Amino acid sequence: MRVLCVVDTFFPDVPGGMARVAWDVAKALAARGHQMALVAGDGNAHSRTAGVTEEVIDGVRVVRYPKPAMSAWDPWRAGKQIADCAAAIRNLHRQFSAEVMLCHSIFTVGAAAQACPDVPLLQTVHSPAIQEIIYNWQNQGVAGRVNRIFGTSTVRALELQCLRQSTALHALSRYTVSQMEHEYSSSVTDYRVIPHWADTDWFRTVSKTEARRELGWPQGDRIVFTVRQLRYRYGIDTAIQAIAPLAAKGECRFFIGGSGACRAALEAQIDRLSARDSVSMLGRLTDEHLRLAYQAADLFILPTRELECFGLIILEALACGLPVIGTTVGAIPENLSPILPQYLVSPDDPEAMRRKVAAFLADELPGPGAEALIHYTRTRFGKDLIVSQYEQFIGSLCAS
Repeated sequence: MRVLCVVDTFFPDVPGGMARVAWDVAKALAARGHQMALVAGDGNAHSRTAGVTEEVIDGVRVVRYPKPAMSAWDPWRAGKQIADCAAAIRNLHRQFSAEVMLCHSIFTVGAAAQACPDVPLLQTVHSPAIQEIIYNWQNQGVAGRVNRIFGTSTVRALELQCLRQSTALHALSRYTVSQMEHEYSSSVTDYRVIPHWADTDWFRTVSKTEARRELGWPQGDRIVFTVRQLRYRYGIDTAIQAIAPLAAKGECRFFIGGSGACRAALEAQIDRLSARDSVSMLGRLTDEHLRLAYQAADLFILPTRELECFGLIILEALACGLPVIGTTVGAIPENLSPILPQYLVSPDDPEAMRRKVAAFLADELPGPGAEALIHYTRTRFGKDLIVSQYEQFIGSLCAS
């Protein structure tokens, strides 16, 4: 197969869930002998002078094109983004002759349909764009309110157009499908649900003791861990409110990985709770340190407030035998309840989360052991199993 993946950003440059899935799929299919190319926007200032760049990484032909520097208020912004992406796709397709396009956002679908209207187009719907952008606007003050008034109908029309332009639709969870059906009930077509996988590199490789030694984490303490972008939507403040009192009493340590706009506010919250000695902000973690953190912790916390349309970090934690307490948001119950049904808690409820964590620390929260968590992840979300599903699905579009 010759598959051209199109995504807003390149994961090694700009980490994020959508970019991660696109890059993982491209690499995995390349490793199986398929010809893979990936087109992504590059928002770095230097790229606007360097122009389009191309290199082969992990068997994938990676093309980065410079994204325009435009104001969020610019009414032509979306059209310019689509046009620039379409130009990059068109130029590559002349040499690559893709048999199918695999797109990961409404902008990339619009660009691919414009550039190569005769090539089958598979859209991976990561979440309803209309829900994502309205949620973001709600937390952007005056600018967000103005955008919501004038931009909602535009985003909805663009997303609906993308559904109609796609040859086939893919989602990572049944939850995402349910939300798309809710938003576009009269226009939605069949979706193929294929989840993401737990990469073989993320399964446990060292003991908890060894992982803590390498990280410099205390050996004798119970350790609760989370890692997220530090944004309001991900509920880290709720987790701090819930766990800091337990940590302050010496019942656990709480380590928080990740970076983002809310870091200063979260640091101030920790200070107000007098928990600086027991709640630690780790900043952005390298993949090596993140793997060790999963293996060093006793419990993972996923306190999402809204729109968790898959939850890849659940798989990463479970692959290390690390139990997860997560909120009843989005696809979290879909992935967690088959193995840890007692570990779900309502969002934005620090008291309920505190009781759940306290029960775990007191060994009063029943659940399977580490080996059962690893087995569940390997048999339900194993890489070979999931990549084979992708291969079969995309192959059917190439043959059509």
